[in-house]
Amino acid sequence: MVGRRTTLASYFIVCTLLLACASRHPVIQDSLAAAPPETTAPEPVVLEVENHNWADVVLYVLHDGVETRFTQVAAAHNVSIEIPARLQGQMGMIRIAARRIGGTDSYLSQAISLRGSSAVRLTIESSLNHSSVGVW
Repeated sequence: MVGRRTTLASYFIVCTLLLACASRHPVIQDSLAAAPPETTAPEPVVLEVENHNWADVVLYVLHDGVETRFTQVAAAHNVSIEIPARLQGQMGMIRIAARRIGGTDSYLSQAISLRGSSAVRLTIESSLNHSSVGVW
C-alpha cells in the first residue's frame, strides 16, 4: 500500500512540474512577419487593335504557357480594350495570336513585355502574316 501511495505521489509531482513548465507564454510576432505581403497589381495596359482584314478576327493572349481567348474584332474596325491583370502573366510577358474567322491563316506576335508599357498596338493586315505589333 505504501508503494502504491509513493507511485501515485510521484505521478502527481511529475504532472505538476510538467504543467508548470508548459505554461502559456505570450507570442510576440515579428513586425515584418505580421505585415501582409505587398502585392502590386500590374498597371493597366491598353490593347489598340486596327483591323485592315476583310474578315472578323479572334484575338488570343498567350501568358504563362496558357492561351486565352481575349476578344473579337469586326472586319475593318478599330478597338481599344484593356488587358486584364490576370492575362498579363506573372513576368509581364505575353504574346498575341490572331485567327481569322472562316480562314486557316493566323498570326502570332513575338514576346511582348508589358512592364513599363501603357499601350500595345496591333495592326492586322489583309494577310495576317503581315500584321505587326508596337509597344509604348
